[in-house]
Amino acid sequence: MERLMTYLKQTPEDKIADTAELEKLLAECWDEFVGDYGGMGPYKLFGRMEDVLWRPPILTFVIERHGGTAMGSSRAELQHWAIDLEHRTVTMDVGGYRQITPRAAPLDVKPIAEEIVHLVLNRVKDDRLKWSRKGHVQVLIGRILPEGSAFKQTLLRRRSRVSCAIGGELTAHGWREISHGWYAPPDHTG
Repeated sequence: MERLMTYLKQTPEDKIADTAELEKLLAECWDEFVGDYGGMGPYKLFGRMEDVLWRPPILTFVIERHGGTAMGSSRAELQHWAIDLEHRTVTMDVGGYRQITPRAAPLDVKPIAEEIVHLVLNRVKDDRLKWSRKGHVQVLIGRILPEGSAFKQTLLRRRSRVSCAIGGELTAHGWREISHGWYAPPDHTG
């Protein structure tokens, strides 16, 4: 901690562009600060500190965190860190996101819904539909938008939008939803 304090006492109050030495010194004493680290280990400081600002006794910086990208997100979280050297505390707030990989193109659900509704109205056998003996149909959304066709959160939202569009179209044609994803035809009385 003393080496970090000595380094910062010799550093002018302002933005710090070259952070290599600061990263090393801060990493050495990282665990001596009290606060919520949010899973941030000292090795994650190296080569990643941005917008470093020294306003004694507070050192602030931004770190791009990639936890969400490991789960399929195309965005990295931007964490804003404040190190209070006087009180030896660390605080962190999430301050937005950065697009890491291009976002998936928007999905036009209308033609998908129209195709599935056409198949249902014409009672066509299709691997995306499961027909019961009573004439009920289950729309197999996982076959319409299979696993791996988009990142997890994107896929969940797309499936929801497609399901809603299909349900709305079928309802407009007199079909009714009898349970999630299952529809009864207009002539069904049971």
